[in-house]
Amino acid sequence: MSIKWLVPLGQTRALTMALHSVAEATRGTHGCVGCSVTTDIGNRGEVHYTEEWVTEADLRERLRSHTFDSLCTLIDDATPAPRIEFTLAHETRGFDFVEEVRASAR
Repeated sequence: MSIKWLVPLGQTRALTMALHSVAEATRGTHGCVGCSVTTDIGNRGEVHYTEEWVTEADLRERLRSHTFDSLCTLIDDATPAPRIEFTLAHETRGFDFVEEVRASAR
């Protein structure tokens, strides 16, 4: 999972701190290979957040978890909306993948 925000420079720190908290909580989750937060202040305040999972099933479990809600809040509150990409075994998907996975859990 890769998410890229374009953030006004004055708001970069708050977002990166929130994302570091999300990453810290996620790293210990079963199937998590790694999480990272990077910034590129020179390029219009880009903030990147990535998560890597052993299997697609692990990723799907992550998307259904309550801890994913805090990341969804950051995504929902962003203006403009961030670019979200899920690289799966046979395709690349956007936020529609989250909606599909979460709807199937109901």
